[in-house]
Amino acid sequence: MPLTKFVAGTKLSADSPKGFVNLYTKLTASNTLDTTSYVGSVQNNQPNGINFGQVIGWRTAQKLVKIRLRVPIRTTYFGTTLTNITEVWADATQVSEYGVTENEPDTKFYYCTGNSVRLRSSPSVANLLNVVGSANKGDLLGKSDGYPVDNFLLIYSTALNGDYKLDSSGKKISYYVHKDYVSTVNPAVKVTTTPTTPGTTPIDTNQPAEGNTSPTVTINDPQPAANSVGIFVAVGVSVLAFGVAVFNYVRRNRKTKKP
Repeated sequence: MPLTKFVAGTKLSADSPKGFVNLYTKLTASNTLDTTSYVGSVQNNQPNGINFGQVIGWRTAQKLVKIRLRVPIRTTYFGTTLTNITEVWADATQVSEYGVTENEPDTKFYYCTGNSVRLRSSPSVANLLNVVGSANKGDLLGKSDGYPVDNFLLIYSTALNGDYKLDSSGKKISYYVHKDYVSTVNPAVKVTTTPTTPGTTPIDTNQPAEGNTSPTVTINDPQPAANSVGIFVAVGVSVLAFGVAVFNYVRRNRKTKKP
């Protein structure tokens, strides 16, 4: 379904009758796509066209959308990067809102490979305000298409039976996890045979098992992380103020003393 509602952060997929969507880096003075700034295209139902970016701006009357690409368009020359394009414009009628479905062929289960790994509401490590939970080694994180966003994977939380977990409003619970701490291989699955063993069926090491546990998630209450940052800031400011006061006191006393 073509994009009709413009909301910042909406994830997009190519959905064009032509089978592809052209991308441009700028608009003309009359707010139309500048064809001289064409930088490439993305295809329907292909890896480069599924969840390829998110909405960061728009021109409602012209039905144009500005997109922040998940994977930048780079051009290189003998190993040197010449361009690194992260923002483009496209025809809004040629794209649609992206949403993970159970039947999506490229979606796999992902598992945590470390301990105390933070789950975040956005793909950033700038601070702790976006931390919504944590996971330990062996936890079943959920399903993802595996495409990184700033080195993070967007993962939709699932139960052991593969069903998506929902919040109190009925929306799928999701979070970002750094790609260095996830794997499609389930550590709880014990492989007792190999694909070359005659008469055996290879074990699917991506499927959940009874040995998997679930991460701790507080999607609706990320306040502890925010408060902890506030405490550190408040303490730091207090210590600084105390130091300044002591310095000023010592300096005043030195001035009043006679040689």
